[in-house]
Amino acid sequence: MSPRRLNLVDGNLELLTAALADGGALEPLLGVSVAEGWAGFPEALPVLCASYAKDPNGQPWGSLFFVDPQARMLVGFGGFKGPPSSEGVVEIGYAIAPAFRGRGLASDAVTQMVQRAFEDAIVSAVDAHTLGHANPSTRVLEKSGFLKIGEANDPDEGLVWHWRRARQAP
Repeated sequence: MSPRRLNLVDGNLELLTAALADGGALEPLLGVSVAEGWAGFPEALPVLCASYAKDPNGQPWGSLFFVDPQARMLVGFGGFKGPPSSEGVVEIGYAIAPAFRGRGLASDAVTQMVQRAFEDAIVSAVDAHTLGHANPSTRVLEKSGFLKIGEANDPDEGLVWHWRRARQAP
């Protein structure tokens, strides 16, 4: 297994509020510079802020800021889309700033999120969704041991593929 290249920093209300206000407001809180396009899906920030307002200290199955300690830069964002379902499934999402793509950082983030998920004995599988065609994100998931298990039409995105990585038997 390759060494970790990113630090995954747990989100909290202070960080998400700063992210929503201005990416530059994150710099003093994280102690790093902020790459353009780090959030990937900025439309998620208001929803996350509202959710974290109910629990300001963070959520174990919440957002993560991806920090590259070598570059001293916030390069991405992602996390879990909620706690495990009754079947023990969690879903992840992730984005890397355009200038930092193609360097294995998304793969590192996914690997760390999967490891974190499987540290909880209740988690039986980790899911993800991508656009419904081959792209860099589908390659990241394939390299990370995910299998395409289905597809659906999303009202906003069109065709999306459903991916899953099941917990391996001990």
